[in-house]
Amino acid sequence: MMHLNYADYDVPQNLQFKTHDIVRMGGLQCTAQLPAQNFSDVLESPNKITKVAVTLSFSVANKEILVHGTITGEREVQCARCLRQVKQPFSETFCETYSTNLEIIDIMYVVRQTMALTEDIRFLCSPDCKGLCPQCGHDLNEGPCGCKAENLSPFAVLKGKFK
Repeated sequence: MMHLNYADYDVPQNLQFKTHDIVRMGGLQCTAQLPAQNFSDVLESPNKITKVAVTLSFSVANKEILVHGTITGEREVQCARCLRQVKQPFSETFCETYSTNLEIIDIMYVVRQTMALTEDIRFLCSPDCKGLCPQCGHDLNEGPCGCKAENLSPFAVLKGKFK
């Protein structure tokens, strides 16, 4: 019976692990840097993933393998108010169980699904982002634009009506 050492185990870039290797080792702990281009279609454009690392822990039970994973990285996301692209770190965890009867354990599928769930519906570059001027489109975070502030709000006509 061949015994594999953790240090000798090459983590496959496609994250497809041979079940019999993990069972023979009695489990596995590993970390891998993954190419960001493998995840180019996970987030809605113009958002994109720029760095990805995964840490995996495989535990072998009677007829199952428990996989606990942590995905960390960085993504470029667009602010919903000012439309700037901002880098944002992310970190997510997952747990999955697999039968020891499987030939291959495909972790990439779980990684991609977990990363897709990290995308915010609406991202702001900062809580006090001022956004764009509704008249000229100037980024108000860079300073005032010079447009008159008259009737910028649809509720401006109500000002002073209720006293």
